[in-house]
Amino acid sequence: MAEQGRERQGDATEPATPVDPVEPKWSGAAPVPPPTPKRKRWLEDESGFPPAPPPPPPAERRDPTLSLPTSYEPDTPVDPWGDVDPLPSYPVELSYPPTRVEPAVPPPPPVSHVPPPLPVPVPAPVEVRKPRKAKRPEPAGPPPGWRPPPGYVAVPVRRRRRWPWFALLSLLCCCGCPAWFGQPIFAQYPANSVTPSIVGGLTLRDDQQSRNTAKRLKDELNKAYWARESTFAGVYVDSDNKRATVYGTTGFHFSPDGDVVDEITRVTGNYKLRDVRTVDATERGESRRCGVGVDNGADVVVCSWADHGSLGTGVFTRLGIDDSNARLSQLRDTIVTRKSDG
Repeated sequence: MAEQGRERQGDATEPATPVDPVEPKWSGAAPVPPPTPKRKRWLEDESGFPPAPPPPPPAERRDPTLSLPTSYEPDTPVDPWGDVDPLPSYPVELSYPPTRVEPAVPPPPPVSHVPPPLPVPVPAPVEVRKPRKAKRPEPAGPPPGWRPPPGYVAVPVRRRRRWPWFALLSLLCCCGCPAWFGQPIFAQYPANSVTPSIVGGLTLRDDQQSRNTAKRLKDELNKAYWARESTFAGVYVDSDNKRATVYGTTGFHFSPDGDVVDEITRVTGNYKLRDVRTVDATERGESRRCGVGVDNGADVVVCSWADHGSLGTGVFTRLGIDDSNARLSQLRDTIVTRKSDG
């Protein structure tokens, strides 16, 4: 675009030199707007200042590629694979083998019942083996070719003997305890009874009254102890005419302590016993109790014993409790015989 101007110099006018048209060059910088008048500080009044003009619209950005020359592009599309077609242009007869037709399979018959499920296999138990203890390594021997120094004498080391304390303790517990508690049973049961005519300084009375008394006492024992094996009864006197009546049974007694209490309780009503107490026994596993009572108007001492093989009661006249207990031991050891004694 050409523009013309005139220069004024004095009164004469001359035409200006024509300017060649130049195409504007593209630049990435935007035009800078003119500066606005400065405003006062925030304490001053701004009512007298005109409002700021709106900013000019940005210049249209021109694409520099629009000025490039354009090349010719035909409108007809071109097939890129036109020259590499594998099929020939002339007709070709192609033959393929016939397709195999599978015969129709009839459908399976309907299932009237559902088969039972197969059992689930149970895995075999895995054997857990305990880890073996490592063997104690053998002590290292001397190196090959080693010889003791001259004058050396080997002294044999005596091995310390270890006593099998655990085995002895087990043997004691397994055999000693049953033997200790079972010894009284084996020594006192089974047993037999017999009433000899003479026991120490005592003589068996054989009159009718003494025989009736012995029969009555046996009948009472048979009614009181149904698990007995044998019964015995007898009336003895010494040289001073002191009477000793003894009666009892033989058989197994598991608890002599309880059985002697039952026996002394059974005869308490017959003799009106008082001051009943426990006295010393002569054998392990035996229990005794004595009391003071009355028999046919005379004062008597009644003592009962019980062990694992026998049970009995003695009635003594004109004797104290200690003397009566000693005479009861003499009568029991003579009348009751143990099979373990031979």
